[in-house]
Amino acid sequence: MFKKSIFLLLTIFFIFSTQALAYTTDDIEWKTSVDSTSLGWGDSVTNGDYVIKAEDFSKAGYVSITISKDGVLKKIEALGFGDEMTVDDEIKITVTAVKTNIDEWSGDMVDPTASIRISRRGLPNFEITIDTDESSYDPKDISSPKKITATLTVKNNGHAEAKNIDLTINTGGLTLTDGDLTHNYLSILIGETTSPITLEMDVPLLWDETSFLISANAKGYDIKGAEHTKTASKSVTIENKWELIATKTVTEEIYMTETAYVLVSIRNAGVCTLNSITVTDSVVDGLELKDSITLKKTISLKASESTEELFEYSLKPLKPGSYISPASVAEFTAPNGKKYSVSSGTPAIKVNGPYITLTKSVSSSNVTPGTEITVTVKVDNTGNRDASVTASDSLPTDASLVSGETGFQEVMKKSSSKSYSYVIRMDALGDVKLPSATASFIDLEGYKGEKISNMPVISVVEPVTETELTTEGTGDTQPTSSEPAQTENDNNEQTTATSLPEEEQTEPGFEALLSGLALASVYILFKRKN
Repeated sequence: MFKKSIFLLLTIFFIFSTQALAYTTDDIEWKTSVDSTSLGWGDSVTNGDYVIKAEDFSKAGYVSITISKDGVLKKIEALGFGDEMTVDDEIKITVTAVKTNIDEWSGDMVDPTASIRISRRGLPNFEITIDTDESSYDPKDISSPKKITATLTVKNNGHAEAKNIDLTINTGGLTLTDGDLTHNYLSILIGETTSPITLEMDVPLLWDETSFLISANAKGYDIKGAEHTKTASKSVTIENKWELIATKTVTEEIYMTETAYVLVSIRNAGVCTLNSITVTDSVVDGLELKDSITLKKTISLKASESTEELFEYSLKPLKPGSYISPASVAEFTAPNGKKYSVSSGTPAIKVNGPYITLTKSVSSSNVTPGTEITVTVKVDNTGNRDASVTASDSLPTDASLVSGETGFQEVMKKSSSKSYSYVIRMDALGDVKLPSATASFIDLEGYKGEKISNMPVISVVEPVTETELTTEGTGDTQPTSSEPAQTENDNNEQTTATSLPEEEQTEPGFEALLSGLALASVYILFKRKN
């Protein structure tokens, strides 16, 4: 039992002794921190958490240097040219020159200086490189790789050897098909790079474009057993597995006499079957559908399958101009419950031709018999082609033409207007609807047609009489009655009150006023006729 105890103690002692003697000062790899700095008598310099001070000089060419840390003196030594001192195996001071500057007369030193080089213990540092054969992978593209190949290396770009390095790789959710995710290296020297590590992963089939992060972590130790780590990553993008292509074509340019043709097709360019695809289309403004067709269908397409003529129909132009066709839309719901949609392009179509419109208006819509009325007809060509236009109008019954022309014939330029007017007189009472003006046209392409205007209404009413003027002038609204009015007095006696005749209620001199108003009305009518 005693021998076993002695053996155990010796084993423990050996282990601790081995760890304590794991390295010597000569094994430390140093990195120059300050190549050269000069210190005079009492001067000091700070490097990190250490303070180096020149305490004293000797005529023999030595300088007394102290090194302190956090205000605590760590070491003091007298150093000559080429001498070194170290503290904590973390900092090293090397004297590169000592100048005593001894005065020849007095034999004393005058402003002596020492030049020193400061070195710090070197530390390892890792540089991880992750490369992939592509940055983006598209499973729909036959030229795109079906496997993701990643290559990794670890380099020690620090200033000391790294020991016992563990490298751990994470694929970020990608499925590994070849290679190892963990590696160990006993040592990586300064500037050394490990042999490349190759991994292979599947390209997943996804409904949505997704980015994956391939990462690696290196953990190692320096000569004193301190841990050093470094992490690096590389992002790769995986395109979605589905692709619908909606195509819509339309006749680019037609005349008003021609027909535009529309074709809509859908292609499944993905690598999976798409079920219950709803495709809808709509007609462009300015044209109308000539065919009996429903512009909504539900289809299913296998991978690489297409419908070349899902919708095929013709359109009749209604008006010249430039139009943009609305996009066709294809929608479906994936097994993941998410809805997806694509749209076609919006092709343009140009319709050429004249476009004639007529507008008819009157100077007054309420007149008395014999009043003269001005009728105006405006003709517009809002199209993009010239046309020969013949416009004509007719008079209503019981109307007579006083002056003017009721039509014209000429070539109307595109985007132009033309108006003509004439004067009529209405004699019959009542509401009169004027006939529509008409315009026939024809262009150089042989496109022709006829347009009509609106139909204004004129109300012909009787003129105001003298009696109506008198009533309006006096505003007399007293009621008259042939029945006696009954009242009851305090003695219950009845009395009868009879209304006076209307002429007896007229105030004196009112007849002269009526005569003057009558003469004034005659004078006004006479002036209007002239």
